[in-house]
Amino acid sequence: MAPASRVRDARDMKAASNGRVVVCAIDGSTSDGNAVEVATQLAVLAGARLALVAVAPVPVAGAREWGLPTWTMEEARAALELTAERLDHRVDLDVYLDSGNPVRRFAELAERKRALLLVVGTRGTLTGRPPSIVANGLARSAPCPVVIVPEAAPVPALDTR
Repeated sequence: MAPASRVRDARDMKAASNGRVVVCAIDGSTSDGNAVEVATQLAVLAGARLALVAVAPVPVAGAREWGLPTWTMEEARAALELTAERLDHRVDLDVYLDSGNPVRRFAELAERKRALLLVVGTRGTLTGRPPSIVANGLARSAPCPVVIVPEAAPVPALDTR
């Protein structure tokens, strides 16, 4: 028998018992690793839960050319489950899956969770143009501070001494 999935519907969530939550948005890209690591470290340092969230967008013509996420609900669920396995025992973790407009859904989630921070990765650098459509949209619309983590940024290990 397969183990039960940790992934829950994003619209059926409650705030953490201590009210401290760091939300980390993933999109299946190579930039997820750094974003998840930074979000994990921030949650540990803040004594907060980590809410790991993936949003499968509604398919749109030309999405790849515009740099929009294009993964399916099944791919998003698999990425969440794999990432949650890697984080086991490092941080108190909630895992959520949603569908729709990623910017809108991530921002709504951060609001419902009363997030301290929303962490998102980007393939680009933080100089020049906006890092990505999703990161740029979240920086403009999120109800909390947004931490944008470039894929190539070195992330030092957390020293908890």
